[in-house]
Amino acid sequence: MVCACALVLYAVTARHFTLKLKKDIPLPEIEQLLATHNDWVRVIPNDRELTMRELTPAAVTGTLNTPVGRLRKAEYGAGIPLCLHRWRSAVVGRGRTAASHAAYPAVGY
Repeated sequence: MVCACALVLYAVTARHFTLKLKKDIPLPEIEQLLATHNDWVRVIPNDRELTMRELTPAAVTGTLNTPVGRLRKAEYGAGIPLCLHRWRSAVVGRGRTAASHAAYPAVGY
């Protein structure tokens, strides 16, 4: 089901990435897909207090968790881009083997 939703990686920076969706999907459904994708992904609701507490390097250091938050849809012309904010990009691979990455590939790649 994920493959039909978000296949094209649009842009990546150290802390966020943008996906170009092939169809318009409600944001709650996207959050549910991300949250149930694997055991390490945690979707953080768009709440200032939760974001300040959960989307920080200190909250992730020493864990295998990959918090994803500040999800929003943005309109930039053709397609339906989805912006995701995460704190694991710069340290992906630390604490996990290549086999675990292959078993649970990133959503949308």
